[in-house]
Amino acid sequence: MENKNEKLELKAWLYMFVAALFLIAIGLIFYMINGSGSLADFFSKLTGTNLIVLIAIPVIIIIGVVLLAKLGTQQARSVWTIKQIVVGAMCLALAYALSCIKIFELPNGGSFTPASMLPIFVFAYIYGPAKGLFVSFIYCLLQLIQGIYFESIFQFMLDYIFGYTLLGVAGFFRHSIIPGIIAGGFLRFLSSFLSGVIFYGAYAPEGQSPFVYSLLYNGSYMLPEVIICILIAIIPLMNNTIEKLKMRALNNGNAVPPQDMPKENA
Repeated sequence: MENKNEKLELKAWLYMFVAALFLIAIGLIFYMINGSGSLADFFSKLTGTNLIVLIAIPVIIIIGVVLLAKLGTQQARSVWTIKQIVVGAMCLALAYALSCIKIFELPNGGSFTPASMLPIFVFAYIYGPAKGLFVSFIYCLLQLIQGIYFESIFQFMLDYIFGYTLLGVAGFFRHSIIPGIIAGGFLRFLSSFLSGVIFYGAYAPEGQSPFVYSLLYNGSYMLPEVIICILIAIIPLMNNTIEKLKMRALNNGNAVPPQDMPKENA
């Protein structure tokens, strides 16, 4: 029974991986249609530093946590399982790849991507807030590689450290992933909104309040991306798969009744 549940869980993660690849494909189509660049332009961005980061960072995370678990106490070893480490690395890699597909990018920072936050939301929802916030913080560091808009240390903290790390609060909402997506997306928006009011108010058109300017500026790319994350998450197959993976995680990897896992195709 346990082997069967393990196979079903693996199949569920494969569903998630295929869904992420589908998102990348759709994102690339819009990337080209919108005039952001050609496929050659996109893949040229994935060479050099971006490619190294995409491969090396998850590997470093895996090695680091595994070594920590092996060298630590029994309690430390129980904090992260190998499965959680691998899934976290996979979600980070997928989120980073999706974030490289900028369907449109605003002049003072901020871009619209094909649901790049969704893998982070999913990981936090399945494994809880502590691991979710940790993975979100690593995702924040990955975003720095793509380039930052730096006005001051406080702006940097709001736009990057707080903005991306707070995506992990989705892990506090274990009954449904939708409130977690809304909460994480809102907190990222709030961080960018405050940054816009405090540090970018001078860019507001003459006669326009910095509050209105920041609301419209950050909402123009943040709101559509959160909506896309929600729409994808409520697709029945996707939602069912996420819920079953969460249930297994809540059972600490113990066998879950077959009816609680995605069913094999007849």
